[in-house]
Amino acid sequence: MPVSHSRHNTSGAKSVCGCALLPVKTNFRGPAPSPSSVGLEKEAIDIVDEALRSFRWNILFKNFEVLGDADRVLVYLTLWIQKCLSVASQASGLEDASRQLEVMASADMPGPGDAGFVLAPLFPSAGALESQTAKAYLKQIRQESLYRLLPTLYPGGQPNKWWFQFSKKKFMNFVL
Repeated sequence: MPVSHSRHNTSGAKSVCGCALLPVKTNFRGPAPSPSSVGLEKEAIDIVDEALRSFRWNILFKNFEVLGDADRVLVYLTLWIQKCLSVASQASGLEDASRQLEVMASADMPGPGDAGFVLAPLFPSAGALESQTAKAYLKQIRQESLYRLLPTLYPGGQPNKWWFQFSKKKFMNFVL
């Protein structure tokens, strides 16, 4: 089973701190361009869709060769989804998981250029302005991926065992 790399590696998107600023279908504020601003249709698959679709097979791998800036975003989202699963598996239900995860998604987490960023070896550091833009982008895609993930984790309000079975897995031995 091959590792799934991002199809957005060749998109030519602007890059900050080695992180591709890809268009995202979202209502959350941040630096991500809207798909319509770059000429994409509403139905186009964005990086969040791609991360959710490839998560269940990518999580099984210990190694992931980064082929482009979009792969760095995909690695980050894979780790974020794993963190969401870990927290949700400890929660008492949908409301508790939603509350805890929304607080985490909107919090300021370490990003490229910060000392506590676990993916520092994959993300080249840059200036303070680029670092702030990258952190704002990562926060925006965390919020959007959580918004799309919760209905998948709790269809009809009940935990989805096919997703929660991955709650203890580690992708590349990293944990956000």
